[in-house]
Amino acid sequence: MLVLLSSPAFATHETDHRFTVYGTVHDDHGHPVADTKVIVVDPRLDEGMTAFTDRNGDFEALLHFHSTDLGDEIIVTALDQRKTIRAEFEPNDKVSVRKARVDFGAPGTDHPVSGWFGVPVLAGGALAVGVAFVYLRRRRRRRHPASQKSRKRK
Repeated sequence: MLVLLSSPAFATHETDHRFTVYGTVHDDHGHPVADTKVIVVDPRLDEGMTAFTDRNGDFEALLHFHSTDLGDEIIVTALDQRKTIRAEFEPNDKVSVRKARVDFGAPGTDHPVSGWFGVPVLAGGALAVGVAFVYLRRRRRRRHPASQKSRKRK
């Protein structure tokens, strides 16, 4: 049995017929949000695309554009937030990728990366160096007890 599914025919094989909207979705604490629906629409053409974020909160949606669509308004919606951008690109450039970045939520740049037990990596690294220093110093004292005693007498 042969089943044919109908879908819109997009000329996505040509660089000058594509416009990619991509970005990242974060929650209020700066953590990436997975499996979030992102809707990207060109209202002038009444054409759009739905994408879902991956485990890193990243998404990518491909729209069918022509050089004549330069400056078209694009509406991007995620997490009950709506952002409007314009399709900006060089219309005579038929080679470069045409794209725009749209991010949602608070980026995680102001939050330190956490290590074990929620201890930030930088603090955890300093703690590890301190523990190693104390361990090696005590170990050295156990190996050379006579030299340690002679130093104390001086």
